Amino acid sequence: MSVFKLFVNHHKKDSFVNRIRQKRFAAQQQHIEQLLEQKESIKILDIGGEIDFWKHMGWQNERCTIYLLNLEDRIAACSGDNNGFVWVQGNALDLPFHAGDFDVLFSNSVIEHVGSYQNQALFASEVNRVCSKYIIQTPSLWFPLEPHSLLPLFQFIPHRVRAVLIMLFNINYFPKQKTYNEALAVSMSTLMFSKKRFQQIFPDATIQVETLFGIPKSYTAIKM
Repeated sequence: MSVFKLFVNHHKKDSFVNRIRQKRFAAQQQHIEQLLEQKESIKILDIGGEIDFWKHMGWQNERCTIYLLNLEDRIAACSGDNNGFVWVQGNALDLPFHAGDFDVLFSNSVIEHVGSYQNQALFASEVNRVCSKYIIQTPSLWFPLEPHSLLPLFQFIPHRVRAVLIMLFNINYFPKQKTYNEALAVSMSTLMFSKKRFQQIFPDATIQVETLFGIPKSYTAIKM
């Protein structure tokens, strides 16, 4: 693994990217702790969540149960101390839950991957249907280093051109594809947000802007 990839490695607790996440999460943690002050216990649904994320953030509380929802079944991959976590298989666009099942919904860098603008709006609709409180984060369109390709300004290349590049190279999150249509689908599967468009699909939320070097790095829609 290159030095640069170690720098942005989400699986290494002390990597630069996780230190940034920890700083962002410290502000979000206050909202969770306020809920715990009001209730004996709480349930969090983390859409697309991973146990390592919460452990790297230093968060575990015996009064808090975190449900980790993913498309695939991850139960078999569980190991170690996973007390307080529950794996759930399901689709963020059709959440298998009812209103009031959770105290807060959480998601980190998932909504940009659901495949279309229509699906992003459906994601937001499902969040609002299931819970009135949520913390939903997504990378900013305007940060120069595109976080999925790890290439500068890759997000501004037209999808039809990106598809050709994806046919020729493995581009980190965008694996090399054999056909143009497959490559185009992979490119279109990641659609990033400006603050304005993020606010449009979460109109009742406050949009928290995280900056790095004075440039918007991510947006978090918070409604608590």
